[in-house]
Amino acid sequence: MRLSHCLFFALCLLPAGWLFAAAPADSQIKSALQDLERYEQQFPASATVNPSSARRTLKLLGLTRQRLDSSSNQQHASWQEADARLKALIARLDAAVNPSSSPPPSAPQPTASQPAATQTTQSIPAAPQMISQYRVRIQKILRDIKSATDTMDQSGVKPFQDPEYVAKLEQAAGRFQASLAKYQNFANDPDVVAASSAFSQFQNMIAFGKQHAAQTLQELGDVQQRLAVLNQQIRQLEKPETPQQPFQEGQLATWLQQLARTRQSAVALSQPLPEIKQKAYLPNNRFTVEQGSPYDFNDVDRLERSLVEFVRDIDTELEQFGIGLQNAVGHIEEGLRFFESFDPLDPNHQIKHFLGEGEADELRQRLAQFRRDAQEIAEYAKLINDPAYPQRLELVALGQATEERFESDFRKALAAVRMPKPASKDSKLIDIARQTLANYDYIGTIERLIINADKVRSSKETSEAQYDKIDVSLSGDITLTGTKTTYFYEWDQFQVATAEPVGDRYFIFYNTLKYYVSGASSTPLDKWILSARIQGSQIPKENIRKD
Repeated sequence: MRLSHCLFFALCLLPAGWLFAAAPADSQIKSALQDLERYEQQFPASATVNPSSARRTLKLLGLTRQRLDSSSNQQHASWQEADARLKALIARLDAAVNPSSSPPPSAPQPTASQPAATQTTQSIPAAPQMISQYRVRIQKILRDIKSATDTMDQSGVKPFQDPEYVAKLEQAAGRFQASLAKYQNFANDPDVVAASSAFSQFQNMIAFGKQHAAQTLQELGDVQQRLAVLNQQIRQLEKPETPQQPFQEGQLATWLQQLARTRQSAVALSQPLPEIKQKAYLPNNRFTVEQGSPYDFNDVDRLERSLVEFVRDIDTELEQFGIGLQNAVGHIEEGLRFFESFDPLDPNHQIKHFLGEGEADELRQRLAQFRRDAQEIAEYAKLINDPAYPQRLELVALGQATEERFESDFRKALAAVRMPKPASKDSKLIDIARQTLANYDYIGTIERLIINADKVRSSKETSEAQYDKIDVSLSGDITLTGTKTTYFYEWDQFQVATAEPVGDRYFIFYNTLKYYVSGASSTPLDKWILSARIQGSQIPKENIRKD
């Protein structure tokens, strides 16, 4: 901001306690009168007004006019006084800027008893004349003051927060004052008056800049310390980890609350940065903060951008998370539809979905997770005021209904299961089966045993090759040399279904028994062995004896 355009230029120059003909009715009138007092001292009635200074001051008087017009006590004597003085000063400065637009005041006409201009009560001594080399010097001083004033004006008020900058200006003011002191004998000379007026403006601008800087620093505090703390706080900002399915109870609500607090913290940290950028003097440095330089404007801009990007990333993550939840809803709906196809009276469905070892428990866990996910998604929709919240509640209800139907179908399947129908009642084979199974420690108490596949004779032939030499020709052909052994297997087999306890439940096991009469060297011959064993459906104990 240019120094001459600052709103508070006129408020900081005059000491408090000036006496007026009428006490100001409010702060606006008081400030306007203070402005007028200072400008009237700057432009005394007897002095020649420099047009450049008058033009600059007229701009500032526009602010005084606005301040005075904003008063609600325009009928008060203090307002009337300030208004009259302001209009007179503006008219005088306008005349200096545009001398052709205002006729010079007319000289009084001599009366009949008074001769023309020659009649004076006393003679006025002639002012000392300035020699040419003095005039060249005073004009040079005027140019230097104006140049320094323009430079200061263009730099604005921010640099006054730098003590070194103020010291340089005050040193320049001291040099100008010392130079002007040499022309005290020519105080009424137009060039001296112009230089003195310009110097007064220069001093006033320094005084205002210092006052403005003091007020700004009081408002901002220790900017470097504030920025260091902000930088540290920004580095400590951390977004909570985005939840992934399967969700835990209360996980989405907790995450959303943590994310909201993190976002609020980032927004709060960014609040003072625009004011600091606007008011604080932060000249750009060659080195970085990490290298020991103070924070500059670019550093503040960087901190502000990082916070804006941090908040934008949170908003983007929320948007993407919402899309992910919508996909999760589709996955839950599809999973629940899968359970609708279960038939508790179908033997294949019984073992695959209901009565196989661990099958029902696994499906129960999946259903429970569907319900938890649906509940979490519904609670999330409620927290963000999602219009889809009623549909999310319907999904929770569907999950609960599916769980209830599964438990009902499980009970139906369990009640319907029976031991397989006997394929044979050969007591000899039944004794063989019991004696053979008794040889295996991992087989528990057999509550019931039936032959579900009668005895049959089977055979097969297998070959086994062993190579002890490999030849590769120049053309790439490979020749293998070795021996080939052929085995002939022949055996009897039958299958029995047994009902056995597993923990506190009962299951049907399907046991394949074999009796080899020929085979490989490692084949057990001439005795019954358990060749294969498969665990089937769970069966209630009371159904074991039912056919």
